Amino acid sequence: MGGAGSGSSSKAPQGGGELSGLLRHADVLQRELDKALIDLRAEFVEGRDASRAVQVRLSGDGSTVEVNLQLNMLGDRERKALETSLAVALRSALERMFELRRQRATTVTKGLSLPGLFT
Repeated sequence: MGGAGSGSSSKAPQGGGELSGLLRHADVLQRELDKALIDLRAEFVEGRDASRAVQVRLSGDGSTVEVNLQLNMLGDRERKALETSLAVALRSALERMFELRRQRATTVTKGLSLPGLFT
């Protein structure tokens, strides 16, 4: 009695077929993307102007870490205050940029949540 009926069930796609496999693959990709985004927080990039008077350090997730100014006309106190103000302004601009990217992603995906797409 285990003839044709059992043979056809063994040929059925495992785990729900192509859609299930696609969903599993998407889940794996999402976990890898989440890990990569977390890892980016521990990496840093620096930018300088041509005169090297201004140096900015950002983490891989876009956070402003440090701003250094080499301005001889300012005292240490004024220079530190300006560095702090510049870092705050950069952080604010980056936060707004990421929010804009999230808004655009929501528009493109019609509300479907795809974390990491435009973060």
